[in-house]
Amino acid sequence: MSSHIKRRSFLKKISAGVLGTGIALNTHAFGENYPRVIVPKRKSSIYNPNPNVALVKGPDRKTNMYEALKLIEDDVRKSIGDKQVVIKPNFTRVKKEDWLASTHVDNVHALLEFLKPFYKKKIIIAEGCGGAEPIAVPVENFGYNKLKDEYDVAFYDLSKDNYSTLTLLDTDIRPMPIMTSNLLLDPDTYVISAAVMKTHRLAVVTLGLKNIALAAPMNFGRGKNERGKLHKRPMFENQKVFNYNSFLMSQYTYPDLAIIDGFVGMEGQGPLFGDPIEVGVAIASTDCIAADRVGTEVMGHDFRHVAHLVYCANAKMGEGDIAKINLLGDKVADCKKNFRKTDDYDKIIQWN
Repeated sequence: MSSHIKRRSFLKKISAGVLGTGIALNTHAFGENYPRVIVPKRKSSIYNPNPNVALVKGPDRKTNMYEALKLIEDDVRKSIGDKQVVIKPNFTRVKKEDWLASTHVDNVHALLEFLKPFYKKKIIIAEGCGGAEPIAVPVENFGYNKLKDEYDVAFYDLSKDNYSTLTLLDTDIRPMPIMTSNLLLDPDTYVISAAVMKTHRLAVVTLGLKNIALAAPMNFGRGKNERGKLHKRPMFENQKVFNYNSFLMSQYTYPDLAIIDGFVGMEGQGPLFGDPIEVGVAIASTDCIAADRVGTEVMGHDFRHVAHLVYCANAKMGEGDIAKINLLGDKVADCKKNFRKTDDYDKIIQWN
């Protein structure tokens, strides 16, 4: 049986409700019956020199995101095709008091409401939590359970996913194997990055792209965290390699749609320990680089300092020139807030 047929069969099972009963069925979907080794290949991203990016500012988080998505509805309908929709929120932290670091349920609620009229399959909400906690924890703490009462969704724990191995670089520029989620690598999935607007102590900012690329490596817990190879020392001391690895991973896990919640962002010591900053915006685009470019502008940061985005823009994975982006909705000047930078900012921009 060809790998393409295996993928189709697997996704058909998901659509038919293999994950419909919720969190505990990971092994049934990806276990012994479906060992699924995906041969990693670059995810295709069609370069559009004038992509649409929606930017909406208003007093209600859910309304902002819904209106932003409606502005790019034609783009989403054309790009989604027959693929399996996977929404990847950011559950970097999972306690109720850590809500600022994680994707607010209202943004995913708005996304599901937007998709409902034209997408009729089951939708998977998938994440591997930062501390390797079961996805059931943030689903309960952040109120995601209520979504199942209204929409055909299932929650999937990426820490239980089967994986394939990519090869990135260690700090000595030697090959470094990284076990990476098959669900996020699969070209038959339509991956939606539901991100939070935050500063980041290594990447300068974390928006739509980083929410996928640096969460795709497996996190098994108990000291077995492939993400740590990309985030922690000695990688922490080498900005060039960190950013280049982010670029390499993005070529395999590039999201199909980015939605960025900037209703309340995080400034200062992001992505975990920063402070809230009220901005009141939502951003949406099928060009993730363009969405992150607009997000960087809203945050008052210099895009030229955000290496992983610069690398991707230079590789024509998306549009990084703000003058070439077709901005829909509000103007950046009317939304801009100058986010306080991380303490290590002067150090982390020394990659060029």
